[in-house]
Amino acid sequence: MHCIESVFSVLPVDKCKLEDSACMITAFQNAMPVFFSGLPEIGVEVLDVMELDYVEFDLSGLKFTLSDGRLKGHKNATIDDVKWDTEKRRFDVIYHLDSSVKGHYTAGGSILVLPITGDGQMKLKLKNMQIHFYIEYDVEKAGDGKDHIVLKKYDFDFDVRENAHFELSNLFNGNKELSKIIHSFLNENWKQVVTEFGRPIMDATAKKFFKNINIFFEKNSLEDIAIL
Repeated sequence: MHCIESVFSVLPVDKCKLEDSACMITAFQNAMPVFFSGLPEIGVEVLDVMELDYVEFDLSGLKFTLSDGRLKGHKNATIDDVKWDTEKRRFDVIYHLDSSVKGHYTAGGSILVLPITGDGQMKLKLKNMQIHFYIEYDVEKAGDGKDHIVLKKYDFDFDVRENAHFELSNLFNGNKELSKIIHSFLNENWKQVVTEFGRPIMDATAKKFFKNINIFFEKNSLEDIAIL
């Protein structure tokens, strides 16, 4: 493991050689709670609790919106692996966490095989969600004369491994019997529901991650954050 004490004071982490996975896992693990709490001195937003942008999708017969969404849990994530390839200019981060999403939802149409309509509050709990986030980047010399990482594009995969639990208020205009049926269906078939309909919410999350990681690299050169 190649780590030395960092002179970089924004995050409480040691510098690593980028391709030293063991060192990078430790560095990312130590950085997560601080980074996701926000770094206002360099313009990084608070990402836990994250205020989600408006989500709207029409997918497989379901029209759905989520406003005033709030996602919680990333400060307590566990880093499983970090793979950094300096030749391909790509890095992968794999981590898992328990997470929750709250907000105001509207829903109409059908979800899998059942009709659904609702307009109220949503709470979704996700147990042991694994996320694989991968980013491609360039290295460019900035105005400070130093090399900086400039993110090009990203993608991600996610897999909820243990459980998802849905709570939706005001389904079917408050009809308790129909609401009970839908809740039972959603919570018994959570895996299929999350797999089919969860990505738009995760897209909103990933978009904010990408934006703020880019801000971080704009403000900090490679030599500030890594052993070169």
